[in-house]
Amino acid sequence: MGKALFVAGIIILMFSCINTKKLINNDSIDRIYFGKSGGFTNIPMEYVLFEKGQLYKMKNDSLVKIRKISRKQLETIDSLLADLDFKQLSINEPGNITYFIKVVKREYEKEVNWSDSSDDNILKELYNILLATIKK
Repeated sequence: MGKALFVAGIIILMFSCINTKKLINNDSIDRIYFGKSGGFTNIPMEYVLFEKGQLYKMKNDSLVKIRKISRKQLETIDSLLADLDFKQLSINEPGNITYFIKVVKREYEKEVNWSDSSDDNILKELYNILLATIKK
């Protein structure tokens, strides 16, 4: 009985890893990457939000599920992306700590980078809303 549970656990673990790899490599799923890098420790912080609201932390080339966000939060994020005309943004201002948002959609893929000295308040607001999805 113990061996069967152990083997079943290993199989379930393998399938859960395969599913997250399929998620990240599937070009037909819209997603938003966000986070920061740099600073004293240079330890990157990176998250990915999928089109259905699944939020994951990226850790050593794998995904760790955090939670599922509400439809209202997704609508707010989509609205801000539209207000920013994110597809047309051209911001690449790295600094000591570089913040980023990368949107991958079927129609386009766009990444912006900025630092604390950047003046784009709507972009910072979008980033803060994305950060708020991490907290419950």
